[in-house]
Amino acid sequence: MTDKQITVPTESIAHLLKMIESRILEIGKTYYANGQSYQDDLEITALRAMAQQLGFDFEVSSNGSEGFSVTRHPYTPAE
Repeated sequence: MTDKQITVPTESIAHLLKMIESRILEIGKTYYANGQSYQDDLEITALRAMAQQLGFDFEVSSNGSEGFSVTRHPYTPAE
């Protein structure tokens, strides 16, 4: 992988964020059952980093046996 950046058209950002959110929710369905939480954590971290590059972030929390709940919000980098 390289550190090259791509330009994402503004009209595509919402679609990409929805794809990221959907993947996080999918991970949440098997997060406890599959015994691979470390790999899942790495993937969630990478997905959140992609969203941050688009100006947003996700708050991910457990819903117990129902998986994850995800809240999207604008990303503000730490100063």
